[in-house]
Amino acid sequence: MSVLLQDAQSKLRGIIDEYTTGGTESKIPGLVYSSFRNDGEPIFQHYSGLRGVTSESPMSEDTIFFMASFTKLATSVACMQLVEQGKLRLDDADQVEAICPKLRDVKVLTRRKDGKLELAEKVRRITLRMLITHTAGFGYAFEDEKLAEFSRPIGFDDFSGEAIDTANLPLVNQPGETFQYGVSMDWVGVMIERTYNKSLEDVFKEHIFRPLGMDHVTFHPSAEDKSNLAYMHRRSPSGKLSTTDHFYRRPLLAQDGEKVP
Repeated sequence: MSVLLQDAQSKLRGIIDEYTTGGTESKIPGLVYSSFRNDGEPIFQHYSGLRGVTSESPMSEDTIFFMASFTKLATSVACMQLVEQGKLRLDDADQVEAICPKLRDVKVLTRRKDGKLELAEKVRRITLRMLITHTAGFGYAFEDEKLAEFSRPIGFDDFSGEAIDTANLPLVNQPGETFQYGVSMDWVGVMIERTYNKSLEDVFKEHIFRPLGMDHVTFHPSAEDKSNLAYMHRRSPSGKLSTTDHFYRRPLLAQDGEKVP
């Protein structure tokens, strides 16, 4: 392993440890730090703190982390691989609607002057470029008041991991008008699955994770994996850390044309 000078290593360890000591007053409960040269050779590694503020288990190189929206990065890579192969096209709305017919008729959630919500027609069609750049008009209920008001009373949950919930969420903006972080990458995942006729997890493993030597990435953590997960936390207004539940969510699996139109 190529290493830093001892003095540099000591300083880095001190900086990292300073952030992870102090229990619930910590800036960070724990972390795994690794740096590499551009040829992949490790330069420096350090593990500090605990898996959670209520845990007695230290962070280690084997600690497992919930990837959450990092999945969007993997989805983007898998999508652009298909674009490079000519199997998906960034600006072909016909192709998007052929693969995901639901996107042909999806409506835009708006608020009338009297404060009531209504669904309006979209003024332009959705393209893959819009989906992958978060400009298709989709949002998340935790970020959009209209969508929260619309979805929660009728049981839609954009974090359920169920494709049917994503399929029934309306747009919150007109396609192509503005950036809005949301579930558009879930639809990209559906397009990838239907193009390969494989689950998104299998696509990731075959075309991204295994070629990179990432052999311990899964949509379905085992009981052993879950026992070694880093905790999720939330910070109170006063700055104290407390643990919160993990989202143990299933991958988005479009297995038939009836469940996700």
